[in-house]
Amino acid sequence: MTRSLTSALLMAVGLLLAVAPAAAQRAAHESAARDSAAALAVFRDNIDAIHKRDHARYLLTYLQTPGLTRGGLRGLTRGWMEWPARTDSNPAWPDTLIVNEMRVAPMAPGVVYGMYRYRGIVQGKAAIGISERVFVKTPRGWKISYTASFPDSLPP
Repeated sequence: MTRSLTSALLMAVGLLLAVAPAAAQRAAHESAARDSAAALAVFRDNIDAIHKRDHARYLLTYLQTPGLTRGGLRGLTRGWMEWPARTDSNPAWPDTLIVNEMRVAPMAPGVVYGMYRYRGIVQGKAAIGISERVFVKTPRGWKISYTASFPDSLPP
């Protein structure tokens, strides 16, 4: 090989090595943005189902496996079959729900954390707090795999 051809090949390899990480980083950023947008759509659908008291649509936003995790002040519980909301024909919907600061953040490919601040009336009592979700990409679309709600203050 001639010296100029070798130099040209080395420069081409160097350019590829310099461009590849940037391209991979850009692809990862685009993937995270797509994941976030998809999770946010499910998040909004979940809240809309609450507002409309659409129990069937509400349940469709959740992961219907033993891995479904629910958290709160009483700790963690797991499992779709063990979730009372699954079979409750008359769930305790909030009388009023105002959602503020809804945000999502990608955690890993196919996993997005979401949270919002809420204000509302639940069973005639004022409620203020934070609600969280973790969304996972499944073969059946994005689903909520973790849900929790934490009031800003404990009841007396």
